[in-house]
Amino acid sequence: MCSKFIQFFGDIHGDCINWVMTNFGLTSGYYVHDGLDQGEVFSPLLWRIFYDSLLYEVKRQKSVCGYRLNFYFVSRTGHVESQAGLTLFLAAGAFVDNTIWIGSSQAATQHILDVANKFFRLNDILINNDKTVAILINCRVVNLSLLISGMPISVAKKGEPHQYLGIFLFTKGLFKSSLAKAHLDVKFFANFVLKKTISNKQFSYLVSSVLHPIMNYRTQFSFVPPSMCNKWDTIIRKDLKSKFGLPLDFSNDVLHHLSLYGLKTFEQNQAEHKVASVVCFANSVGILGRLFAHKSYDLQVLCWHLIHPLSSPTHIGVGASNNFLAGLVCIFHDYNFSLGGIKANAFRLQKETPMVSVFGESRFVKCLPSLRHYGVAFVDQLQNRSGAAFTWATFKH
Repeated sequence: MCSKFIQFFGDIHGDCINWVMTNFGLTSGYYVHDGLDQGEVFSPLLWRIFYDSLLYEVKRQKSVCGYRLNFYFVSRTGHVESQAGLTLFLAAGAFVDNTIWIGSSQAATQHILDVANKFFRLNDILINNDKTVAILINCRVVNLSLLISGMPISVAKKGEPHQYLGIFLFTKGLFKSSLAKAHLDVKFFANFVLKKTISNKQFSYLVSSVLHPIMNYRTQFSFVPPSMCNKWDTIIRKDLKSKFGLPLDFSNDVLHHLSLYGLKTFEQNQAEHKVASVVCFANSVGILGRLFAHKSYDLQVLCWHLIHPLSSPTHIGVGASNNFLAGLVCIFHDYNFSLGGIKANAFRLQKETPMVSVFGESRFVKCLPSLRHYGVAFVDQLQNRSGAAFTWATFKH
């Protein structure tokens, strides 16, 4: 930060006197020694400078703190295999004073809380234990006990979602809780607008400008299956028909026509949002870009495609999945999109003959689990150096 900016802050806060407005007038003035004014435009910047020291210390102690994500994969070129990997370290996330601590064990999590507690005591910060909760994912500890400021932290019950900023965390992950909350939002919206005096155009506007952005935020890292999208569309269409006196058998095509009611479907909205998101992820140079690259790799291995599924989208091997990237492949295939320039690729195709070109698509899908299990992607892998074919027993051995 430049010296003039520091001087500017010093002039504002130096010898600062505050008064408090009450129903009986102003209180006596008092000098401000520390703290930030809530709502002040530069308070987030000062808070970030102040809070960054705690986040840095937790990250610095990564030998005992945090959670480590390890990605290992094998890249295949005919008979040649090469191994690569990536390790990501996650210990904390913060937005102003909303903080999430991530630990791989009870001991690691308690160590983070102890470090944070020293920081809070040093700066006279009180933690509200009523708003602090421990969420256990894949944890086998029966009676887990975590303390902060000497007080026990409540443990989330199994199946109970808890909100952190705009997302809902769940003992079994993110997808089910996000989808359940999104479903409640759709029902709440339908009941709310039913009581309002609005036109049909205003109804469509509220759906596209209020409800759809909420759905996009709730499900930004999840893929909503078509069955759930259709269920939400049914709720909104029924609500619209009931409110404006339309018969129940009124054509849905008219409701979704851009020049008439212009009601966008949830499936169409999801497709537009997810395509925009994946372009941002693919071009990100930060942790999101790295995670996307390696999740893309995992998806390619799952589908057993020689070309990355988002570069040449097809339903082969994807199956009915709620996986975010697998859902994206289906969207790209249905809308005839493709994404070029993806660096993460499980196979480097040179002059090898791919198995799918020999089997055909239908037979390849049937054989896909065995081919993936034994790592067979090319016909060349079933031949010796002289070109003679191995027997299946010899190959497995």
